Amino acid sequence: MPTAPKWVNDAMETLASSRMRMVEVVETTYITPQLKKIQLKGDFSKLTFELGHTISFRVNDNDSRHYTVSYGDVKAGVIEFIAHIHGDAVGAKFIDNLKLRDEIKMGLLRGSKQYDPNVKQQLIFGDETSLSLMMDFLPRLQKNLHQFMFYIELDEENKAVPELLGLTNYMVFSKQDVFRSKEKIRELPVFKNGDWQNANIVLTGNINSLQNFRKVFKEHNHKGKLFVKGFWLEGKKGL
Repeated sequence: MPTAPKWVNDAMETLASSRMRMVEVVETTYITPQLKKIQLKGDFSKLTFELGHTISFRVNDNDSRHYTVSYGDVKAGVIEFIAHIHGDAVGAKFIDNLKLRDEIKMGLLRGSKQYDPNVKQQLIFGDETSLSLMMDFLPRLQKNLHQFMFYIELDEENKAVPELLGLTNYMVFSKQDVFRSKEKIRELPVFKNGDWQNANIVLTGNINSLQNFRKVFKEHNHKGKLFVKGFWLEGKKGL
């Protein structure tokens, strides 16, 4: 519930008090001016971190924002996430203003079943808002010897970020090119190679892009599991 009346947000915090934590900002890093990695410390002793686990922050009386955890260690009481600072929206300002030793209230949200360890091939698609999820996927994909690929559409100033983060097996695309056109999507290697028909596919990020991607998958009678979750949409507040 990213945007709601103050009384609704107050009630939700009360009802979900067991899922709320006070945390301290212990590290911040600007990967680029648009991307900020934040490490938080708190008591997560009763939590099991699942792939795709998300957290939430109430950025003002009416608005909250959700972020995907890129790394979590219950014993150390540490979590990390990568946030996309886009424009001057309330969520962007909140993240941009976070500094060391700030104490903030955080909500713990459950992860989704995005990963199947029994499927050999895994394809994860997204943009800047999906980088935390990709970083969470990477060690699992490597440990379990999957054949995997990250397709990432990025702004020009962020095209070096996957390498800086240590991602592997990725292809970077311009946001104004491939995924705006179903014709160009059809030319991607994943559709040219019939061996990927049974792959586990995770589509996140920009709703317009992932909808185009999903339509092409359906055209190709994709037989594997398909997980779709839009993180944002042009002109839409607080998705």
